[in-house]
Amino acid sequence: MRRWLLVIALSAAVALCGCAGLKNSMSALWRAGPWWQAEQAGSIRSQATKLEARGELTKALDRWRLLRHISIHQAEADREIARLEKKITAAVQSHYRHGLAALKKNRPAAARNHFLAALRLDPSFRPALQEINVRFSPFPLTVYRTAPGDRPAAVAKKVFGDKDKAFLVAWFNDLPENARLKAGTMLILPKPSSIASIHPPGKQSPDLLANARARLAEDDLEGALALAKQANAADREVQHLIHSIYMKQAAGQIESGLLDDARRSLSMVPDGFAGKHNLLERFRAAVQQHRITVDLEIAWAHFDRGRYRQSLKLAEMVLQEAPDSLAARQLATDARYRLALDDVNHKRYLEAREVLENADESHMPSMALKKTVHKRLARLAQMHYRNGVKYFINEDLQSAIAEWEKALACNPHLSKARENIDNARRLMQKIKALP
Repeated sequence: MRRWLLVIALSAAVALCGCAGLKNSMSALWRAGPWWQAEQAGSIRSQATKLEARGELTKALDRWRLLRHISIHQAEADREIARLEKKITAAVQSHYRHGLAALKKNRPAAARNHFLAALRLDPSFRPALQEINVRFSPFPLTVYRTAPGDRPAAVAKKVFGDKDKAFLVAWFNDLPENARLKAGTMLILPKPSSIASIHPPGKQSPDLLANARARLAEDDLEGALALAKQANAADREVQHLIHSIYMKQAAGQIESGLLDDARRSLSMVPDGFAGKHNLLERFRAAVQQHRITVDLEIAWAHFDRGRYRQSLKLAEMVLQEAPDSLAARQLATDARYRLALDDVNHKRYLEAREVLENADESHMPSMALKKTVHKRLARLAQMHYRNGVKYFINEDLQSAIAEWEKALACNPHLSKARENIDNARRLMQKIKALP
């Protein structure tokens, strides 16, 4: 009753006060408590794990950093932050090296994908940013200061030699095409060499398709696609070119590990298009390999935290999908041994024997532990067998049977225990049948 009076009094105080500050303070006080923090920590930890599994490492890192602020126990968050930062750094460097290697092989599209992948993980990574700016900027820019009487068409004529490109002057500077320009106004414009094949809306260059094919041959996929999309979309030749561009784009994205982007590119190509079936097979193989990599990373994380059963389960799942995976096989061997060793240390010999049934025979520590487990179980079987005999002599048949069953669980080959169980049960039946 006193508890209810306290609750009613507190509610009345808040209502009568009418003060949002008080209610906010109460809410903040509640949220600062360990119950709210524990609930939120579990949810954020789960989000971080799922994000990392999807390859969204920076988002996963953000979740762990948030968790560090609200968690009562910060050691786990500190470990995960350090691990993810190291993993992101390694991934950034790997993408950058692959990008440079692709440039040496004259594969600019693949190089660009790798540099962008590095920047997605670390937008401040200057080497990749510099490569993008220097090699892949679609519109190198220049500056023009207007003269008296200038309009976009006049500027286009002076800068590009074509007044029809007035739309570019207007678009890059957010101006109407017929705007009067104040003398001395600074305009930002693309360099003339970068817009030779760009034409105003409604006008198409007769060699538009040829330019798109040339861009495709140079691995400038975005430029080729932009040009091809300016052509007649109903033309079969144009459609074939667009689909070819998407195919080449998907191939580069698969190689760079940008699987979501590759999936979108492949969805733009109709089924039956030449080469799509083989590319889909490559894509599925890449997705499978990515999933295996993620599963193994999670399995190793379980292993590092001493969760050997979960680690073993994941490693065995990977082996079902990829029987030749040496990494999964080694992890399964290590996790199985550690799990069995933990069972032995806690005297769970039956569980340890079950775990070691599928142990790798070439793994000497596992074989030695298996031998130890069998010896201890043999001794336990003898102990339970003798206890059963004692109970039998004392005419406690039910307890005798229970002890002999334990002996059989420890040593299924102990035939004498099985015979004694049968005899004891027959004797119990006879006793029940007595008048």
